[in-house]
Order: sequence, then C-alpha cells, then structure tokens
Amino acid sequence: MDTENKKRITPDIDEEKMMNLMVDGVRKEGFQVPDETSSSELPEKEKFVKRKRSRTKGISPAEYEEIFLKEVKTTARHGKSVYIDPNHHKKLSRIVQVIGDDNITIYAYLSNLLDHHFQEFEQQITERFIEKNKSIF
Repeated sequence: MDTENKKRITPDIDEEKMMNLMVDGVRKEGFQVPDETSSSELPEKEKFVKRKRSRTKGISPAEYEEIFLKEVKTTARHGKSVYIDPNHHKKLSRIVQVIGDDNITIYAYLSNLLDHHFQEFEQQITERFIEKNKSIF
C-alpha cells in the first residue's frame, strides 16, 4: 500500500522550464538547467531579452481567410505527394470544409500555409541553412 502511494505522488514540475524546453527544444549538449538566480540579480540586458518571434495572433478572421483560404495557381497533381499525420489531415479537412466553405482544397490551404511560413521565417531559415551548410573545401 505504501509503495502505491509513492507511485502516485508526482514531483513538482516547473512549468516555465517545461515551456522553455518546448519552445527551444533540446540541443545536442542536452538539457541544461539554468542557475536559479532571481531576475533582480540578472544584468540589465538579460532581464528583457526574450526570444524573438513572429506571431500573427492579432489578425482578424477576414484577414486569416484572405491569407490562407485563397486559390493557388498550381494543382495537386502537378506537385509531389506528401504523407501527413491522419490527425492533421482530419483537422485540415474540417478547416477547409467549414471555414473555406468547401471552396478550397487541402492542397491550396497547405500551399498558402507554407508560403506564409516561408515569408515570416525567411531570415531565420536562411541563417540556419547557411550555418549548417558547410563547404567541403
């Protein structure tokens, strides 16, 4: 009985560290737990430095539809086949059916999503690509 209670007790989880781990990921060096210094002990520069992100949470539903639910010039048969998770496919189908009024294909929606992603993160993608693409000579 005593061992069952020990199994049920969950350790305290630092939600902020978990969120940072999900945002930043685990690097090759592994997960490093930062020293527990209070924000008042941090240098002035480090207090306000946050990860730069490009978020578009403030767009209106009409803007969302204008960006993502528009027709594209190419068709799926002229593209390449890509397998996606069944759960993602289900969500994409519902979005296209409900928000897009069944007037747009999943292919067009994904194409618009990728176009937007590449526009938003072009600089970060380019920097990482150059950093990782080492010359062989």
